[in-house]
Amino acid sequence: MKWSCEEGNIMTYGVSYMHLRVNNDVTVSNFVWVNSFTLAAQGLFMVLGGLLEKRVGPRLTCLMGCSIFSGGIMLTFFTINYSLATVYLTYGLMAGLGTAIAYASPLACGMRWFPEHKGLINGLIVGGFGLGALLSTTIQTYFLNPDNVSPDSDGYFKDDDLLDKVPNVFFLLGGVFILMEYVGCILISTPTRNIVGDRRSLVPVEDDQNPTNTTAFCVKDLSPKEVLRTKLFYILWFIYMFNGVAVSYISAMYKTFGQTFIKDDHFLAMVGSLAALFNASGRILWGRIMDKTSFKTSLRILSTLFSILLCTLPTTKHMGKPGYAVWIWCIYLTFSGTFAVMPTATEKAFGSKNYAANYGLVFTCQAISSPLMAVLNQLMLDAIGFTGCLLTMGAVVLLSVGMSFFLPKGL
Repeated sequence: MKWSCEEGNIMTYGVSYMHLRVNNDVTVSNFVWVNSFTLAAQGLFMVLGGLLEKRVGPRLTCLMGCSIFSGGIMLTFFTINYSLATVYLTYGLMAGLGTAIAYASPLACGMRWFPEHKGLINGLIVGGFGLGALLSTTIQTYFLNPDNVSPDSDGYFKDDDLLDKVPNVFFLLGGVFILMEYVGCILISTPTRNIVGDRRSLVPVEDDQNPTNTTAFCVKDLSPKEVLRTKLFYILWFIYMFNGVAVSYISAMYKTFGQTFIKDDHFLAMVGSLAALFNASGRILWGRIMDKTSFKTSLRILSTLFSILLCTLPTTKHMGKPGYAVWIWCIYLTFSGTFAVMPTATEKAFGSKNYAANYGLVFTCQAISSPLMAVLNQLMLDAIGFTGCLLTMGAVVLLSVGMSFFLPKGL
């Protein structure tokens, strides 16, 4: 499925096509809303995926989600010639809805199979999700721009041969995605017997022996309604939202920022493709770190590093291609951990029985963070430039570190 570096890569081609062939009012500032609609739909509808998984099982749930997702990508073949609003609908909302329905089921299945290694297993699964951009970014670039044509000084590609192929790339991507997704859907299954693991949830309850201790384990699986009545849910929600704003920003804008001083489209695509490897390996790494330490410790480390890297990214203008590549790869290596530790923390906090639906509730923060990122980018990019935007995003990530001090002991 589409995510991270793939979004930033396709945006440069899509916005160029629509600006020059459809409507010159389409710009980077309003095209970035496509990614925001995708993530907002994920946030709004992931609970639906969790409820479907309980009713019809993971295989049918994933088949439904993947069909909607790939259908949205393929329909963009038509909508990109019509209007930006219809692209929001197909490449944004439809793709996000499909992702939302299919996303949590593999995580829930993985933790049922390996209950003693939840952080690592979630890292491996979402690592595969992040690795998808390695394939899609490569397909996009070498299908659309085999001659390594650079955009003009205004940031738009104006080569006719390149622009002629832009609608076709969506049909190609959708076809490749759906074939791969259906193979995974056929293979997914849940254990036929219960595999015993740590089933305690971290519901903060008062210890009768020590009233000041609010970290006692409660052996209970919480329903979504019960989760919404806990303070811990809102702490996790805001942590995810703050990190999500910055992740959305860098995922959508990393290539556009690079184009301001690097005039080599193949190099920028290579950076994005290899970023997928760091995205995937980072999820596995941080999942393992959480297993060995705690959610609180791993979150603080990765968020602090992510903030520092965002704030210092503008200095890569003076380092050239090598410095830019290293910074982008390190950014993906750090922020990727968010998507490994948050699912595991949700399961640890609220239990495994209703995990998919409960994680969907936590993920609703993306319905706020992604549009917020798009609004901030539209308002701030022309006013304070990339440096100001990146410093702002770095400060937002530090809010997650601050929120972590409200987490209960033991998480």
